[in-house]
Amino acid sequence: MSRKSRDALLCELGDEVQGWQTDQEIFDAEVAELLGLNRTDLRCLDILSRSAPMTASQLAEAARVTGGAVTGVLDRLEGAGLVKRVRDDADRRRITIALTPKVGRSTEAIYGPLVEEGNKALEAFSAAELEAIVKFLRLNRAVLVKHAGRLIELRKKRSARSTSG
Repeated sequence: MSRKSRDALLCELGDEVQGWQTDQEIFDAEVAELLGLNRTDLRCLDILSRSAPMTASQLAEAARVTGGAVTGVLDRLEGAGLVKRVRDDADRRRITIALTPKVGRSTEAIYGPLVEEGNKALEAFSAAELEAIVKFLRLNRAVLVKHAGRLIELRKKRSARSTSG
C-alpha cells in the first residue's frame, strides 16, 4: 500500500474543502429558493437555529450585517412565520428573536434526509477520527473568522481612501 506525501494530502484536502464549500453554497441556494428566502435571510435563520433566542443586534453582529439590514431580515422571516420577536419579561425594552415551530416543519423535508444519510456516512469513522475532524473544522473556522475580519478592515481602508481622495 503506497502512502501519499503530506504535501499531496494537503493539496487533496484543499481541493476537497474548496469543492465542499462550493457544494454547500449550491445546496444553501437551493434551500433558500425552496423556502422563499434570500441567502442573507437563510444565513440569519441558520444562526438563530444554533443560538436563539438572541437580540437583533446580536444577530446583526453574528451575520455581519447592519442593524438596518437585520431589521429587514427579521421583518421577512417574521412575515414568513419563521421567527417571532419576544419582549423580555425582565426588561420590557429588550426584544429577543425566537424561532417558531414552523421552522422545523418547513425544514424537516429538506434537512431530515441529509442528516440521516450524513449520520450513516459518519459511522465509517472512529471516535478518534471524528475528534480529528472536529478539531480541523474548529481550527479552520477560527482561521476564516480571523481573515474575514482582515478583509473587513481592508474594505474599510479602501472605502476611506476612495472617499477622501
